[in-house]
Amino acid sequence: MSVLSIGVIEKRRNAKLKKLMTIGPVLQGSITNVKLTCGNPACKCARGEKHTSNILTKKVKGKTKSVYIPADMLEDAKKWTEECKKLKNMIKEISDYNEQILRLYVKTQRAKKKNLAAVKKQSQLKS
Repeated sequence: MSVLSIGVIEKRRNAKLKKLMTIGPVLQGSITNVKLTCGNPACKCARGEKHTSNILTKKVKGKTKSVYIPADMLEDAKKWTEECKKLKNMIKEISDYNEQILRLYVKTQRAKKKNLAAVKKQSQLKS
């Protein structure tokens, strides 16, 4: 595996940052189709044919919260949750690039200090 320079990593990171501008509306959570009964004894669900409904679920302070998704909003909600996944992946990739930059910077700074110490020692030996 070849080691990339900080400049190359920065270019890749900056390209990802530009891609962030292409992200549309986002919605956190998962969409689930649930079957439920309405409670009306005369309804078909009381005989076993349950109603279907779509809900958005997400964790808030450790508890699962649900939001009903109207049928005419389902496609939009799906797109928004997909955009949220893309956004999270992009943020992770950008963070990974920044971590690589930090690690390379530290490594190069240590190498510079080591080289300077060696040059200093070399010049003292010549004197």
